[in-house]
Amino acid sequence: MNNSVTSATYIRNLSYTLRRRLSDFLDPQDRWKDVVVSIRKPGGELRYSQHHMRRFEGLVAQGRSPTEELLNDWGTTNSTVGELVDILRSHKLLAAASVLLPVQEASLAERQPACPVVAIESALPTRPLQERETQLPPVSPTLQPLILQESSEPGFSSFLYNELMEITGNFDNRPMSDGGSRLGEGGFGTVYKGVLNDKPVAVKKLNPMDDISSDELQVQFHQEIQTLKVLKHENLVDMVGFSCDGQHPCLVYAFMANGSLLDRLACLDDSPPLSWQRRCLIAEGTARGLEYLHCNHHVHRDVKSANILLDENLVAKISDFGLTRASARRTSTTMMTERIVGTRAYMAPEALRGEITPKSDVFSFGVVLLEILSGLPPASENQEPQFLMEFVYDIDDEDEDLTLEEFLDKKMTDWELSQVETVYSLASNCLHDRKNRRPVIKEVASELKGVVKSLSLA
Repeated sequence: MNNSVTSATYIRNLSYTLRRRLSDFLDPQDRWKDVVVSIRKPGGELRYSQHHMRRFEGLVAQGRSPTEELLNDWGTTNSTVGELVDILRSHKLLAAASVLLPVQEASLAERQPACPVVAIESALPTRPLQERETQLPPVSPTLQPLILQESSEPGFSSFLYNELMEITGNFDNRPMSDGGSRLGEGGFGTVYKGVLNDKPVAVKKLNPMDDISSDELQVQFHQEIQTLKVLKHENLVDMVGFSCDGQHPCLVYAFMANGSLLDRLACLDDSPPLSWQRRCLIAEGTARGLEYLHCNHHVHRDVKSANILLDENLVAKISDFGLTRASARRTSTTMMTERIVGTRAYMAPEALRGEITPKSDVFSFGVVLLEILSGLPPASENQEPQFLMEFVYDIDDEDEDLTLEEFLDKKMTDWELSQVETVYSLASNCLHDRKNRRPVIKEVASELKGVVKSLSLA
């Protein structure tokens, strides 16, 4: 919900962030269609025809958001947030409505019983595509005991919540630059720096959010522990331990001195620009980490530059495994989920339909490669097109003025054209709308290894 938005606010004046949040609710399962068929002209007739509907549907195949296009089009009239919210509530799309305006108490009463159900379903093994019609396995009653038993696992420590409060200055929310402990926002929580046995650590305090229940937060907490317990690789972040006895569940990781790839590409805090050689090494390391995940039948589901952390030697470490899913049959087949998760600017078309497949991680990594090449953010209201993945259309279109050389990060001076062309071609292949036309991550890692090898020979 945004406090600056009222029922009288024109839809055309909604911020980019709010439009994106709405699309995250309405794009999956084509819920935007419920809105389209409810929009009327002043005379009472339908505003949108079947022709319009097909045009909106065509955007999905391009990896674009039909909800955003609908809001852009409908916003050319004097339509208001109040009208949109009324439509959303009439179709029981209460979570989407609450993005814009407070949900009435009656609506809240209808919504609340669903929260535990969502959390329970997301804790179950995700079903392979061919098993969509089979009965769900019984819910395990042992979620909380499983979490508590983690202290007996080798390599993990169980901390008291009060201990983590002490080493983070009572979770001092001031940024590090202002003398506080906050490093930034991580998946489902805030990350703080602490010192444990004379070694720096990062403590992620998980916080309930508007669209995430406390039960579901426990599921993400449990999922991250389970994933990092069984998966160990030099390009995956190291977990030190956890705490589950206090007000908030907490995860403790090895401290990453150079923060996230997203921040380093943006030269946040006046950090120096990453060289072309270093960017290639980071790309290769990330690909090897993903290859390890996929070889072990795990799909990350939220690959992005903010989740690629860099240690003191700028070695890439993939982080945030709360959304990671393992195949129920330990295979890499496509699976289905009823909850669409991830970050829209990185999501493959099939991910928006609820499919979970390793090829979706490959698509997201294609966006990361574009970030590495350009230094641009994955999405921005201040760039055209707003989504970085759409720059590929302009670069590849001979009628457009944008060239690959112009697309490159101007802060990077040591690049070599043939290497840049190889990485760009790889990114384009990763971003193919049809998942079967994308390379597998092993091929991506091999290609990047060749680029890194050519760097050492230059």
